[in-house]
Amino acid sequence: MDPSGHKDYHDEEYDPGLVTETYFSETSVKAEDMQDFVVRTFYKIFSSGEVTGKTLMDITNSPCVLQLLPACEIFKEIIVVESNENAKKDFEKWLNKEPGAFDWSHTSKLLCELEGKSAMWQEKEEQLRKAIKSILICDFTKENPLHPVILPKVDCLLTGAYLEAVSKDFDAYRSNLKKVSSLIKVGGHLVLYVFISMSYYMIGEHKFYYLKCDEEFVRKALTDAGFVIKSVYLQNCNNNPDLMDYEKVGIFWAQNVGEV
Repeated sequence: MDPSGHKDYHDEEYDPGLVTETYFSETSVKAEDMQDFVVRTFYKIFSSGEVTGKTLMDITNSPCVLQLLPACEIFKEIIVVESNENAKKDFEKWLNKEPGAFDWSHTSKLLCELEGKSAMWQEKEEQLRKAIKSILICDFTKENPLHPVILPKVDCLLTGAYLEAVSKDFDAYRSNLKKVSSLIKVGGHLVLYVFISMSYYMIGEHKFYYLKCDEEFVRKALTDAGFVIKSVYLQNCNNNPDLMDYEKVGIFWAQNVGEV
């Protein structure tokens, strides 16, 4: 996919467990960017009262729940979509409280502090577990990324650092974003989490490909795919550029107006 020879997200060296440990653990050097900023921003979006509905879909390539915790107060049905079986298995470990499951309690506690319910973080995790109805696998090389599954369109879709990992170039990104749009109801919402101007990220000793795009490109791609951008939240890179070479973290909140 990438001429520089970086690894691809579906290569066997992609270890979803190591992804969560490297970027989302309580002691991670990326905690401020990867946890605090995301949780606080998603909490702001989902507590605004503007995002409503019954069903939410999350598309990711790592077994991550921090973006789902702020949403489970609103959405009673959550569909988790992973890019490979290993990520699915890791997510199921947390869902079923199996040995070796990643500990997300630090994230749950942060959210509950924002909600003014600091002692109820375990209840929050159980609320999320009950809301998750299925875990699927996606393939964005297909016209229907969920093939052979066909689902009703959802009220809200989240995706974080995913389209940039699976798109070989800008044309593929625009095409994949339109596939995402096709999964969302007209009037529904998209929350897109992007690393701005990043070309790689590290998993262990392996360097993985990431499509380098700037804020202007993401804005235009969203508009061209039929979205109206409601808000953009940005945070500058704060530490450890050896893991990732990005300039900013961007969270784009957009609404599908269905006009392309």
